[in-house]
Amino acid sequence: MAAFVVFSDAPNTRRSDGIGAVLVTAADAAAARTAATALVGTGAGSVSEWAAVQVSAGDLAVADVAFQGLAVGAADPWPRLTRGGNFLAA
Repeated sequence: MAAFVVFSDAPNTRRSDGIGAVLVTAADAAAARTAATALVGTGAGSVSEWAAVQVSAGDLAVADVAFQGLAVGAADPWPRLTRGGNFLAA
């Protein structure tokens, strides 16, 4: 299976617990969102509308992990403001 980064790409889809992205292994983008939901739950907000980007070609063994704040990478796709209008710290 391929590795996917599932992340909030719009201010209205951010979670209240601060989790901003999830790295999971899955067969496709829809399965990645399902795996991300299984990992972090839905109590602080749904990840079903988050963007899912494939970051490996396949057969990559990656432990599923969720992290807070901004993901490391190109600055353009990552949201920079919190729900309160404050800037996020990396």
